[in-house]
Amino acid sequence: SISLAQEGLLLKQWYQRRVRANDHFGFYLLNTMIEHLDKTTFTANVKGVFMLLFQRMQSSKTTKFMRSFIVFMSLFAAQVGAQPLIETVDSIQAGLFGMVLEKIFIAELQKVTGETDRKIAAVGVIKLLTEGPAMLNDNYVKWWAPLLTALVHMFEESADTSVPADEHFIEIEDTPGYSTAFNQLVFATKKPADPFGASVANPRQLLAESLQKLSVRYPGKLTPLIQQGVTGPALGKIQEYLSAANIGSLS
Repeated sequence: SISLAQEGLLLKQWYQRRVRANDHFGFYLLNTMIEHLDKTTFTANVKGVFMLLFQRMQSSKTTKFMRSFIVFMSLFAAQVGAQPLIETVDSIQAGLFGMVLEKIFIAELQKVTGETDRKIAAVGVIKLLTEGPAMLNDNYVKWWAPLLTALVHMFEESADTSVPADEHFIEIEDTPGYSTAFNQLVFATKKPADPFGASVANPRQLLAESLQKLSVRYPGKLTPLIQQGVTGPALGKIQEYLSAANIGSLS
């Protein structure tokens, strides 16, 4: 049988050969692994993949890569767990998830496009906000309200489809036309699958219900965070979501 260490090496080698060669195709396969592989085994072996993803981001960050990275981490948070995601990233470097929150989720969330990908991102962010205890710890609590604000903006505004001028030559070659006949064949008729289906019919309602459950676990904590950290129209929208879900106020 193959040991966990061997599985981790195989996953890392697979990433180096596949994901780096074609971001979109590679992330699709990673997302499929999250949905279908044993969660414990996947989590135990994914650290090396994250290290390579961060290296890729530092060396050649494109809009398409960042969109796919957000969807991958969001699906990880939704299907495996918010806390395992945070712990996996922080196992690479202490406090690294703070950079992920600030520079990736908060800064780039609005650039996620496509109905299914935006739903995955929304559910993943909701899980981070409400099911990752580390998010309310001293290290990361300062990003809690900005992340909630970014989520509301994604709910209420159209996706930011702009691409920097110096990326256009990359996007023309590397967007979903893919680089090989095989990839074209695989994806020719494939539509993005909604991993949540009817279980998450309304992400805004999920946010409201999840905030209420979190407020019960941390009474008196959320209201000041929201009132002091969320400003402008987003604050009113949160109240609308709560009212629509028949939630009068948070504990």
